[in-house]
Order: sequence, then structure tokens, then C-alpha cells
Amino acid sequence: MIRRLKALLSFSSLGVRLGSTIILALMPLGVLSVVQTRDALHQVDASTLKGVGGATLQAMREQIEVIKEAQVSARVLASLVARPTVGEPSCVQQVTSVKREIAQATVVAYVPKSGLVTCSSTGKVHDLSDNAEFRKMLELPQPSLIYDAHGQLSQQAVIGVRHPVLAADGTFIGFVVISLAYNALSAGAYGDSVAMWNPVYFASFTGDGRILVSSEPDLPPDTAIPGNHTFAELAGLSDTSFFVEEGTSRQILSVVTVAPNLFLVSVWRPDSASFLTNVAGPYLMPALTWIAALVAAAFASNRLVVRHVRALARSMTDYVSSRQRLQIPDMDGAPDEIQRLHAAYELMIRTIEQEEAELQNLVVDKDVLIREVSHRSGNSLQIIASIMRMYRREAADQKLRSVLDGLINRVIALSSTHTSLYTLSGQRDVSVDEILANVIKRLKEIHGVALGVASKRLQPVRIDAEAAVPLALALAEAIGCYFSRGGLGTDEVSVSLTESDGTIRLTVEGPEVAELRPHLTEGLVSLPQRMLKQFAAQLSGTVSIRLEDGRATVDLVFPRRNPLRQT
Repeated sequence: MIRRLKALLSFSSLGVRLGSTIILALMPLGVLSVVQTRDALHQVDASTLKGVGGATLQAMREQIEVIKEAQVSARVLASLVARPTVGEPSCVQQVTSVKREIAQATVVAYVPKSGLVTCSSTGKVHDLSDNAEFRKMLELPQPSLIYDAHGQLSQQAVIGVRHPVLAADGTFIGFVVISLAYNALSAGAYGDSVAMWNPVYFASFTGDGRILVSSEPDLPPDTAIPGNHTFAELAGLSDTSFFVEEGTSRQILSVVTVAPNLFLVSVWRPDSASFLTNVAGPYLMPALTWIAALVAAAFASNRLVVRHVRALARSMTDYVSSRQRLQIPDMDGAPDEIQRLHAAYELMIRTIEQEEAELQNLVVDKDVLIREVSHRSGNSLQIIASIMRMYRREAADQKLRSVLDGLINRVIALSSTHTSLYTLSGQRDVSVDEILANVIKRLKEIHGVALGVASKRLQPVRIDAEAAVPLALALAEAIGCYFSRGGLGTDEVSVSLTESDGTIRLTVEGPEVAELRPHLTEGLVSLPQRMLKQFAAQLSGTVSIRLEDGRATVDLVFPRRNPLRQT
């Protein structure tokens, strides 16, 4: 019977093998139980968060209404103070009446722009002209709320409701201020022995993270608030409630907006640890079903798939590291898909080996061609330089001779660079210090410069061949200006090449010459400077020229284009 079943299902297919094992392990009832349990718990969590948010808002309902009432009273009082009429109560009587109407009001006052308060519910005179908060009020004359954890008069947390007073012509003349006592909520007052969640901490805070009042003044905020949330972060989560997981405990953080830039945060905890047990209980049966399914699937995948894939992976890794192709055992018993993968791998290896051989031949041909091109280019440039020197000797015009000198310098630099590349070809990067040394040597020969005139401090630096050409031309442009001047002494011209932190610097120093004066921008004499800037741009670098004590220094700095190739 088993043989018939194997023949019917064709176990040579990987999909049939894994699918059969998973179908036997995963019970539809378990999947359905998990889905239903998850949905039910999500609904419970959503309802809990809504209930906690509503309870937190309800706890602040009375204080919110008082603030709104004070805002309306401040607006009405500001209009009465701004336009006093004969027969109406005095300013002091009006503010005293407002204080009697609002039980939570500690002080009601009219504060003129001068800061000298003579109209207040306390009946006292206050000078606020030097008060920092009063100066801020003058800078922004508009209705707003002020929060102070320690009021100057009441020495308790207060909310200041202010409204600007405008004269009949619209001129700002002062403020009406109503100071409200702001009391902390008691977490125990909102506890419920029947409820599953109860509050343990209340705190009112401003948008910048300042605490006005809290139910536990002696408790540090970072201890009371779970999840390492700061009050400044909680201000951005206003009117939201969310769960916070800390280890095995689960708490709820609820943040509601009391007034503009004033928020209330509450921390809620479950009534007992049995809540977590009740939550985990419904998942027990689905979890056991899934565990059984995973065990069966793991056994099937390891026996039918993983061991063959691992053998194939080891063969690939060995080929990458040692270029040796090892036989994979038991591949005949592997599923059809893995056998096809193995066949494709063998075909790929053969293709790679063939293409590598062809590519190696192409690389060799390319190196030979590059060497030949560099060699012929160097020879051709030497011939051109020789012809130009012949024309220079025959030319009588000094300006023409100067132009030819500059051209000869550039051609010699190109010729020397190509000759060096011919000897260094076949490498991705070249020793630019050797190329620059050859350029200096050739230019000294052309200009007849004596030995010891040019000192060289060239660090061994390797760069790509494309960057070597503009760098050599830049050196020829700078050093040619110095060599064209006669009477050079020992070490009067110095050339240095350094590299540090991926930045390459070429510095050429010599006597001051007309071509390297920074203020020159036009004419033939400024051509070397323009050429230096062009070469620096090709290298994605910068060039600068400094004149100091009769010496001119050319400084070319550019970044390394590619990291050094490890050899």
C-alpha cells in the first residue's frame, strides 16, 4: 500500500514532498484558532486603549472646562477694561468679580504695558517691569496660556490665561491675566477594583518637557514613565494611548491634550498577573499544533532538501576557494528540482572556465596593445618635440620662441609619461613618482639645467593611469616656468609628492616668475595658470599659488579616485 501511495504521489518532486509533510502537520483547526484568538485579543487591546484614553480625558474634563471659562472671561474683561464708561464698576471691582465667579482663580489682574499693576484682585500693587515673563508677553501681544510650576504669588502650579487689551483705536495697551490654580490628580481616586486596568501615575507637562504637577512628586519621571520615554517625546504623541512592554510586564501610556502646549500623561497597569495568563491561554493549543508542524517540516526538509543543498553549497564553496570540482554524493536520490540545479551548476562551471580562458587571452592582448600604443605615442611625441625644437632654433621672434618653449615642455611631459606607461603597462595603477621623476629629468635635459638645481622628494604613490597624465602635465607646466628662467642655483627648485588620508599633494617651489603671479588672468603670460586649473579640474582637485619672500609655490591637491589595489 505504501509503494502504491509513493508511486501515486511521485515523491521525486520537491513540492510534493514538503507539501505532504506540512499538510499532515498543520491542522486547519489550529490555524483557525490562531486567527480567531489573535483577532479577539486585538479587539480587546483596541477597546482597552480607547477606554483608557477616554478615562484619562474624563479625569481632566473639569480642569479643561475651567480653562475655557477663564479664556472667555479674560476676553470679556479685556473689552471692558479697554473702554471704561461712566457709571460702570471700577477696574478693581471688575477683576474681583471675575475672581469670585471662577473658584480656581488665584489672581485676576490688568497689567498695563508699563508693568505697574494697580488693578488686581489682591488689591496690591505689583511692579512687573523687570519680570522676564512679562517682557516675553510684550513681544507677543496675543491671547495665550502661560504655565508655571511655582507661581510667584501662590507658590503652586498655575495656568495663566492672558488676553491683550486694545484701545478704541486698536493700540495695544496691556494684558488681562487670570491665574488658575492647577491641582494634581490622584491615581487612587480613579482606581476600580473591578476594572482590569487601573492608573498608577498622573503628570501634567508642557510641550518642552517641563512638569507642572504629578500624582507622585517624589518619584523621578524616568522611573514613573515606562519605555524610557521623555516628556518632550510624549508631547508629540498627544491624544494617543499605547502599550509599553518592559520585560514580562505590560503597561499603558495615555497622553491627552489639556490645553495648547499642555498635556496630561497617565500610566496604567493591569490589576493582576492573571491577566497575562488569560491572554496566553488561548494560544496554547494553536502553539502546540504549530510546534508539531514545525518539527515534522524540519525533519522532512532536512532529510529531503537541506542535506542535498548543503552538499551542493560545499561544492560551490570549494570551487571558489580552490578551483576544485568535488563530486556530490547521493545526488541521484535528490528531488528533481535539486538535480536540475546541480546540472545547471555543472554547466555554469564549464562555461566559466571557458570564458575565463578567453578573457585571459583578451587581457594579454589588451596589455600588449596598450604597451604598443604607449610606446608608439611616446616615440611620436619625441619626434614632434624634436621638430618643434628645430623651429625654435630658427625662430627670431622672442614671443614665438616662448610659445614654442611652452609647447615643447608639454609635449616632452606627454612623451615621458607615455614612455613610462609603456614600461609599467599591465597594471591597474602605476607608480606616479617614477613618471614624475622621468618628466623632471627630460625637462632638465631640454632646458640644459645643471645638476642639483631641482631637488625631489617623491613618496612612492600609485594612482590609476588616467590620472597620471594630467598630473604629469601639471608638473611640466609648473616646473617649465622655473626652468625657463636662467641662472638657477643649487636646490633652487624643489618638487615634492605626498599622500595622506586618501589625498595626494604635488608641491612645486621655485623663484618668483611672471607666469605664476596670482593676479594674472589674461594674456599669454597667464596661460600656465589656466592650464594648471584645467589639469586640477581633470583630477577633481584644486590648485593654489603662493608668493612669499621672492618664492612662488604651486600646490596641487586632489583625492585618490580609487582605493589602492592590494598586491
